[in-house]
Amino acid sequence: MSRTLELLLHCWTLAALCVTFTAAGCGLAQPTWRLDGRCGHSFPLANGEPSTCDKRSERPCCSDFGYCGNSDSHCRCEDCVDYRAIFQGCVQRYSGLKGVIESQDYPSPYPANTECCYDIQRPDDSYCGVKLYFDHFDVEGSMEPFCQRDWLAAEYCVPEKGARMCGNLTGTVHEFLYQPGSSALRLSFRSDTYNLHSGFHIRYELLRSCRAPYADPMPTAIPGSGGALCYTKVTNRKGTINTPYFPNNYPNEVDCVYEFERNNSLVCGVRMRSRVFELQEPFTSPFGGACTDFFHCPGCGYLCGSVEYSWVARFQPDATAIKFHFHSDEADTSKGFMATFEQIYDCD
Repeated sequence: MSRTLELLLHCWTLAALCVTFTAAGCGLAQPTWRLDGRCGHSFPLANGEPSTCDKRSERPCCSDFGYCGNSDSHCRCEDCVDYRAIFQGCVQRYSGLKGVIESQDYPSPYPANTECCYDIQRPDDSYCGVKLYFDHFDVEGSMEPFCQRDWLAAEYCVPEKGARMCGNLTGTVHEFLYQPGSSALRLSFRSDTYNLHSGFHIRYELLRSCRAPYADPMPTAIPGSGGALCYTKVTNRKGTINTPYFPNNYPNEVDCVYEFERNNSLVCGVRMRSRVFELQEPFTSPFGGACTDFFHCPGCGYLCGSVEYSWVARFQPDATAIKFHFHSDEADTSKGFMATFEQIYDCD
């Protein structure tokens, strides 16, 4: 691929930067209730959070003694909690190879203070991603600065805020990728209380061939290493990652893959913080800024230049790993990056 074409592809992807964001009412990645029927602060989950009761079960209320049940002493006492009365957002699941996703009440304006998840199921590992056709998309806000009121986003993407989609994007097409082992790709929608718009009508299609640049990046040999591939399989719960030869400049023409194995099924994501991040500055083209050297989550936006970041990259439902990719071109290099990471149990 020529350097000019590569830059243009980077510009195309930057037009649909991806982020993760919190949506506490937008479906729960893991059950928040215990199997022994206990509940409350005195009976926490494995991650230390207070346990609840399953509002869809026959024991939806937590008594002041920490038991789930359905009697008045469970549901109506002063310190009881009836989880049926707590709004927990909406979750919609789509199992077809093709289908339509619509905002609530479409084509009428969507409700205020909405938090919804749309899970596009993956039949098997032969499907690599999902293509979205925005037949109608009218959501309050502007892409600058980063959709601060209402937005739709792919939960797994980072950097923070970059991939929130809002405004009028009717007629645009977007492609997102499944993570290794995932059973679904989750889109999240959030609205505030003001200026409610007509929402969205989106056609989706599952893909067996994904065309997003670097959809499945392959590590290359590190120059001067005797042929060692630039691949890091991260199995520790916490630690650091860095570019080759950091704190010295990274080499030209190298592709590095950092694959974070999910520590256990209760882990919801990887928190990552930059300690140093110095890559080549974005290239200015007629189409906007583009990164020649970059760090990214495949299928999401590129990060380059000198920045500071702190984000949580979420695991998709049932995913076994999250991959990150670093790429340098044939031109100038910089100091590179070092970042800390930690697999975490609470992503909200």
